Amino acid sequence: MRRTLVATLTALVGAVLLTGPTVVFAQNADKFLDKIIAALPDKAPVQPKQPRKILIYSKTAGFRHSSIPVGVKAITMMGDKTGAYTAVASEDESMFEPERLKAFDAVLMLNTTGECLRPKDGNKEREEMLKQSLVDFVKGGKGLIGTHSATDTYRNWKEYNVMMGGAFVSHPWHKKVPIKVLEPKHPVNAVFEGKDFEITDEIYMFRDDTALANARRYLLALDKERMTAADLKLGTRKDGFFPVAWVATYGKGRNFYCSLGHREEIYFNPMILRHYLAGIQFALGDLEADATPLDPAK
Repeated sequence: MRRTLVATLTALVGAVLLTGPTVVFAQNADKFLDKIIAALPDKAPVQPKQPRKILIYSKTAGFRHSSIPVGVKAITMMGDKTGAYTAVASEDESMFEPERLKAFDAVLMLNTTGECLRPKDGNKEREEMLKQSLVDFVKGGKGLIGTHSATDTYRNWKEYNVMMGGAFVSHPWHKKVPIKVLEPKHPVNAVFEGKDFEITDEIYMFRDDTALANARRYLLALDKERMTAADLKLGTRKDGFFPVAWVATYGKGRNFYCSLGHREEIYFNPMILRHYLAGIQFALGDLEADATPLDPAK
């Protein structure tokens, strides 16, 4: 059942305060509320097969993006408005205990950084248990979603790098960039209507041994044909491939990742929110879409 926007905000505040003691319901998110509301899609791409619940996790153990509270608000409200899912926002790593995690259909790593499942006391045994819980969750058929610095998370944990799809190495571009829609007819790309676009954000480059061109179903990438020679020189990746969004499977589970999300306005960009929503519904198992790896160059 859909909640009203007032109820959504009340629920969001409660979720943040109760499940994540380190989450700050920042005032800078409140000032964008009207823009978020105006940007939310009216409906989901498909009706969910059953009630869905996602965990939005935004704990950081490195750089912390100011856009986090804006993203938490937008993603939570989007689920409530469209009926695609309900969300619980938390920065409490105990949510990844197997008995707690099984209550969710997907985990959304929203601008997490570093070793974000490590307890405050540094208990490595517990951290490894929580990491394995996430792996089992995804392999068992659930969803894993990432925005922006979800790939600047556990960069030296190979299994996570494979599940999420890439490991951040640098961000050479923070400006308006041209984006190529690699799969115009893919359901997760429906919002773009086959049209390439430009957007201003911090664009990631991934480590050479991750985000390989033949490893995932790539949806968006930097359009090198429309970039200046000076901007192209900033990209030092050996294969010259600079993906932005993709889908994949891992075990029985599904992954959607989009590197857009550094800046606050990304989370009230109507086009990007609809792209996120389609990706979330794919990861939840509601939106049928091809995730077969396909090299965009072939």
